[in-house]
This record gives sequence, structure tokens and C-alpha cells, in this order.
Amino acid sequence: MQPIAFCNRCRGMEVGCNSRYMVHCLLCKAWVGRSFKLLVLSLVLMAFIFKYPASTGGLLRDFHPSDDGGILEAGFLPATPAPGQVASINELLTRYGVDPGQRDRIANAIAERSLKYKVDPKLVASVVIVESRANPFAVSDSDAVGIMQIHLPTWGTLADEQGINLFKIEDNADLGVRILSGYIKTYGVWGGVAHYLGHTEDPESQRAAAEYVQKVQKVYGMNPPQYPLPAQAALH
Repeated sequence: MQPIAFCNRCRGMEVGCNSRYMVHCLLCKAWVGRSFKLLVLSLVLMAFIFKYPASTGGLLRDFHPSDDGGILEAGFLPATPAPGQVASINELLTRYGVDPGQRDRIANAIAERSLKYKVDPKLVASVVIVESRANPFAVSDSDAVGIMQIHLPTWGTLADEQGINLFKIEDNADLGVRILSGYIKTYGVWGGVAHYLGHTEDPESQRAAAEYVQKVQKVYGMNPPQYPLPAQAALH
């Protein structure tokens, strides 16, 4: 049942989101005290918001649980990356033979998304080189696509829901860096890189992840790599 309020001036009225009650709260001289008016107005406004909620799709679509329970957070829109940063990424891509016709676009996409999700852009570029040699149309035997090799069985549904074109450089970089950022927040930098490949308790998975991290570290410039292989795998 809707609550009823009574005022000597306005008489009886329903409490809630209706014009009579709101006018009463704002204008009626029977109400005294500015702070009390503000309190009541706030309560009415809250009731209105709950009764007519705005669509939250645009607000929530950038926050998704990862497959390991972590949270992938989208940052605020970034400022433009420094030209020197883009040039540095471009130089690394050149060193590994990335297509000159795509290089500037890929370097800018990496720099912008790395800034957006607060990840080292050189690390992202290193992952891109190991994953696909920055080929936007790369498709692996395990159904991973694009420059950051987004794994379709894991992330394809999310990409469809958000209208992400995984063969578009900017879209692929955005989702890939977002995923990597979530893993890094949970497992640290190199643990996050290991989980980006796919890291489980299985010894073979651990070995593959460790070798993958070492490849990324080599591109990154760490010599020698500093991510140890599992003890049993190192014996083979």
C-alpha cells in the first residue's frame, strides 16, 4: 500500500513520485528548516531513481569477471600517448619485421590501450609480437585471432555482446590489453603474462606458460629471461 502523508496546508497525499507530493516537499510553507527539506527531497529523488532506473548497459559492459574470478576494469578515457612512446613501440615492431603498412596503426593502438588500462606498453608490444607478429588477421589452431590472439572459446561471447570486431586492430588491442590488465592485477606482471597464455596446475600447462613468459621477456629485453621453468619440466 502506498504511504499517505498529511499536511495542514496540502491535506492528504500519496508519498512518492507524484507531482503533488513533490510540490509539497519543495514549496509548502508548512515545512520548516532547510536541512529537513533537503533530506526529504533527497529521499524523494532516490525513490524516483529506483522507480525509473536508467539503463545500466553502457556503464556495466566494461566490467566483466575473468574466467578465473578476477575483475577486468576499464579505465577512464586516456590522454594521447607521448610521441616518443609511440616511436619506441614502432621501433620494436620494426625490429621484428612487422608489416610497414600496419606498423603506425598498431603502435598507436598499443600505446593508447596500454595507457587506458595502465599496462606497460612495451610489455603489450612484446606480447603482440610473440602472439602474432602483429598480424591483424592471424588465426591459430586453437581458434585465437588477431594481433593479441584473443581466444574465441573463452572471450568470443563477450566480444559479440560488446560489438567488438576482433580483426580490427584497435578492438583487438583494447580487449587483449583489458584481459592482460586483469590478470596482472591478480597475479603480478609475469604471472599475469603466464595466465594470458593459459596457466593451470597441470605440469604441461605450467611448462608451456613458463616458456611463453620467457619468450615475452626476451622480446621485452630481459637477458637472460627471469621466469623459471617448473622443476620437472626442466629435466626433459
